[in-house]
Amino acid sequence: MYSDFDGTLLRELEHIDSTVTVLSTFNNEGLEVLYKNQYRTVPVTGENSFLVNIGKLVDDLIDNKVPAVRHRVAEVDFDRYSVTYFLGPQFDADISRSMTGKLTDAGQKYTIFGEWIKDYLGAIELFYY
Repeated sequence: MYSDFDGTLLRELEHIDSTVTVLSTFNNEGLEVLYKNQYRTVPVTGENSFLVNIGKLVDDLIDNKVPAVRHRVAEVDFDRYSVTYFLGPQFDADISRSMTGKLTDAGQKYTIFGEWIKDYLGAIELFYY
């Protein structure tokens, strides 16, 4: 698949994660983040480090203090592997208000996390397939 943004051949389309993602890329390149309207290569983590990525919902819940980052995985000419851990709230957690009490983007339609993530993941599946 090719990027609609710049035509780059991709293994994983451009997207913004939902909650918190902890990732080890080991010594495998390919992960790229959008910064100042240009995709840039993320340094590999090596054997003993992790990347932490903030997703859209968390960005919203913490009043945009740490931005969610659009990212993708470019095609590489070797077998690429990584280990990913996704962290989110309990399914019955209230996501309608931020830490300061503002209505979140998600809160305009949903009150609890389980409702939101079901639709969020469903939209991703439709996007990919």
